[in-house]
Amino acid sequence: MTLRTARPSNSYQLELPRNVCEEADDGVSSFWVRGEPLLLQLSSYLRDAGKQLAAKDRLKERIAKHAQEWRDYDLLHPDRSVDQASAGFVDEDGVLWVHSYLVWPHLTVYATISGPEELARDPHNWAMEGLKSVRLTTH
Repeated sequence: MTLRTARPSNSYQLELPRNVCEEADDGVSSFWVRGEPLLLQLSSYLRDAGKQLAAKDRLKERIAKHAQEWRDYDLLHPDRSVDQASAGFVDEDGVLWVHSYLVWPHLTVYATISGPEELARDPHNWAMEGLKSVRLTTH
């Protein structure tokens, strides 16, 4: 599969298949393949001063907003030096929503992967692989 580099912001990039479409709207970058029900959305927060909120604390705040049964995910990003936390829930339509935070000292990347449960849960789908490939472009 041929990959391309996507740059949702000046602070980070990720690798996605060439057939993945991209749209940016109000700080959120959305990625999808035409005709497929899987979606990856990314946003980021750059911090100039002070200390970042930990990934687990950010995820706890997100979970508190949804009265769903959440399931924790193993660390999704291969770089174990990245502070990260991920969890997901299945909504009433059978759509799995995976929420993930990747936190560096100066940058937080918030990712949502959504789609039919079986497809979205696959750890090797293009959206999960894209999330695993997130790399900083500024330090």
